[in-house]
Amino acid sequence: MILSRHWQDRKPILRSLAHRTTSMQKLSQKEFLLFSLVSVVVVFLLAGFFHEDDYPLIENQFYYTDIFFVTVPIIAVAFSIILVTRHGLTGNNSKAWILYCAATIMWFAADQAYYHFGEYAVENNNSYLVDFFYFTSYFLYFGFMIFYLIPRKNKITKKNIVLSVAISTSFIMPAFYFVTQSTPSDNFETTINFVYPFLDALVFVPAFISVILFFRGQVNFLWVTVTLSLICMVAADTIFLIERYYGMFSASSAANLFFAWRWIFLIFGSYSHIKIFGATKNSLTRQ
Repeated sequence: MILSRHWQDRKPILRSLAHRTTSMQKLSQKEFLLFSLVSVVVVFLLAGFFHEDDYPLIENQFYYTDIFFVTVPIIAVAFSIILVTRHGLTGNNSKAWILYCAATIMWFAADQAYYHFGEYAVENNNSYLVDFFYFTSYFLYFGFMIFYLIPRKNKITKKNIVLSVAISTSFIMPAFYFVTQSTPSDNFETTINFVYPFLDALVFVPAFISVILFFRGQVNFLWVTVTLSLICMVAADTIFLIERYYGMFSASSAANLFFAWRWIFLIFGSYSHIKIFGATKNSLTRQ
């Protein structure tokens, strides 16, 4: 009885310590995320300052900052596979993470194909396999967002949807302008360039709704990192079109910076679901 009473007295203390430990873990992850994002910015600034375009690792194809798109994505792909194995194959949450894994693999394949065909040399830009991979990843990520938001549909208002659509439309207008002003080598390339703003808008709407839910305290910060990665992709696509129009695109350009941030956010988002929430099959429904 004495031992039992002693144990009961210590339970609140243990719960308090567990709560503090979890808070410290969250804080350290946020700090490490911020550190990683800033580090990427520093690397790109230094690469631009020292004109890395003059010192390619592979002529017109691979530069030092491109390492972010070859090594870092492997971590994101590995984490996405772990999430699928933990959540199983049934239910909306499981389907969401299956789509997430497939989309991440497609993104990775697109990046590798991008460098294989030497996209920095405009004259080598004659393969649409890269676009196929990117297009597929957009639809897969859109499906992931929808399946993730289905359990939270009662928390989403019409005002949220209208606001997201309005911002998405205004955000991609510059992309449409620069696509129409460009002079591609063929009409099919023009069509390809037109598709990207539409896909950006498609993904941006559910992504922005998730951000709204985050600020209302209805989804966690660690989940929103995945959403921010999608927003980075939209921003990167828009900047890419602008830089290509003005002939400013390079290995250390702002577009590539956002493309790199995309992978950083994906890694932290995936890791958080594995580590913090125990990565059990039904963990997402308890958030």
